[in-house]
Amino acid sequence: MDEFDEDLIRALQLDGRAQFSALAAELGVHRTLVAQRVRELLDSGEIRIHAAVHPSAVGLPIQANLQLRISGPTSPVFERLSTFTNVVFLSEISGQNQAVVEVWAADREDVARSVRAIQAIEGVEEMQFSLYDRVLRRLRLGEDPELTDLVFDDFDIALIAELQLDGRLTFGELARRTGCSASACRARVMRLLGSGVMRIGAVRSRRSTTSSVLSGVGVVLHADPEQAAAAEEVLLGIPTIEFAARTLGRYGLIATIAARSLADYTDIVRRIRSHPGVYRVETWVHAFVWLERYEWSLDRLARSRTV
Repeated sequence: MDEFDEDLIRALQLDGRAQFSALAAELGVHRTLVAQRVRELLDSGEIRIHAAVHPSAVGLPIQANLQLRISGPTSPVFERLSTFTNVVFLSEISGQNQAVVEVWAADREDVARSVRAIQAIEGVEEMQFSLYDRVLRRLRLGEDPELTDLVFDDFDIALIAELQLDGRLTFGELARRTGCSASACRARVMRLLGSGVMRIGAVRSRRSTTSSVLSGVGVVLHADPEQAAAAEEVLLGIPTIEFAARTLGRYGLIATIAARSLADYTDIVRRIRSHPGVYRVETWVHAFVWLERYEWSLDRLARSRTV
């Protein structure tokens, strides 16, 4: 995969409904090339474009990162973890631990139930637990929305359900599927996007053979708050950071890096390590992503109609 593809996918991750003409202007190429390549990426399964609903909007405000050490065969453990409905990200990693599991939960009791159930899986020997204190960047979901005055109705839920299947559906097609006018569909979609409750972007296959390297970093910070804040700013200044969060647990910060190459990955990690606010950096490579979930069932959205 060349630099053009990487830049195009990055742009679609930020805005999955971007017009081909806007993407062409941003990337400095002809619109026809963008349209053709987007269709090829979608047809090949390299990317899919879906609506993602923010976890706090569907009653899942608590998110945790678990790292598991597994003994014996790993596949049965991953297959079991894939059945957990509140596991949204599941990856087989390199290093002393074998799995990264991200869990979204309704409350701390819900997290505790999930943790106990995961610990009970045969083969899971040890677990490192980090609770997200504040998400600083989440490429597919954006910043935390203001939910105080937002109410979902059946029309919202119907639109979200369709866009979770195909985020690039036209307003005309949405009108046909929902029974409402195209102008009403456009106004409501723009309202959902503007509120931050919903975001539409590309999700990479992660299983295709590419030159990119998806990795994770756990950062232990020095106690000095000013140095820690400066280290956080450096981390957020790295454009290929897809996810970053302040955490409670083993690390002060956890981040996901989508580096263009091993050399790029090495340079990024060196930059993080060299900051005076960083005490220690632990790294892992996501060798195989088993699950990356951003879609929720209509039932869950319906139960969260008033937020």
